[in-house]
Amino acid sequence: MTRLVVRSARLTFLSCICGLIVPASNSNVSSLGAGEARPKACMRVQDSARGHLQFAQQAEPTSRPSGLLAPQDRRVPMASDRWPWSAIGRINVVAGPSHRGICTGTLIGPRHVVTAAHCLFDTRMNNWVRPQFVHFVAGQSGEKFLSHSQGADFVASPDFKFRVEQRPRWDQIADEMIKNDWAILTLQEAVDLRPIPLRAMARAILPTPGTKEQVALAGYGSDRQFVLSVHQGCSARTDWPEPGTLTHMCDSMPGESGAPVLLMDGDKVVLIGIHSANVQTFRPQVGYQAQAGRGVSASMFEGTALARMQP
Repeated sequence: MTRLVVRSARLTFLSCICGLIVPASNSNVSSLGAGEARPKACMRVQDSARGHLQFAQQAEPTSRPSGLLAPQDRRVPMASDRWPWSAIGRINVVAGPSHRGICTGTLIGPRHVVTAAHCLFDTRMNNWVRPQFVHFVAGQSGEKFLSHSQGADFVASPDFKFRVEQRPRWDQIADEMIKNDWAILTLQEAVDLRPIPLRAMARAILPTPGTKEQVALAGYGSDRQFVLSVHQGCSARTDWPEPGTLTHMCDSMPGESGAPVLLMDGDKVVLIGIHSANVQTFRPQVGYQAQAGRGVSASMFEGTALARMQP
């Protein structure tokens, strides 16, 4: 039996669990990623809007879930001292000596960072973490970083239901919650770095054919916790499979929840969404196979972000 699950990309030090499982209601989770679950080495990626068929070779099954979608990891370490990479940082949640979590966030204003909402929820306490427990470390590379500030407050979608009793199971998140998995963190101190602007793009299939656009996902994964990893040259679709959701074919690892999905065109870079989870197939005695990445389109949080950044 093949089971289709979606697993969040948060990295926690509380246990060996890398994230949360999202039970899928059916096998047609994503037209860009999963389609129907297939035991073969290749998957079919169908774009029903344009009738475009795309074939991609999959990674081999693994004993633990990951977000690697191809046989080889297409992420590369990136120097974080230049824009836009300098605007991306680690979200360190420190609630106690052995009570920590790591995600990724992006500077969208001098004092504002966008990340995944589930990164700021404490399952042990069944409540949101205190803002002062959240640290944004921009441009980290090894022991060096460009800037650091603690959280002053944050706002999340009022439609994000994540208390333990609201989940299908304590370690699961409902699939329909992914589009609401965003939070805007306000920092205590302004960060003197160039932010990345937001751009909401409705029902977009990216990169646009015939252009020099590139889609990239950049984050601090569990395998390179202190070095920015970037998969540049992947693809994404906004408002798919439902409005507000973003589906992408970019490699990722746990720890990259909240990582920006960027649209790059020469020296123009905009944030079109954030990464939240990975669609996986699971077969007993075989393992997990990543099918696609799933996240939040910028249209879901652009209005709130712009309002929060008003003087």
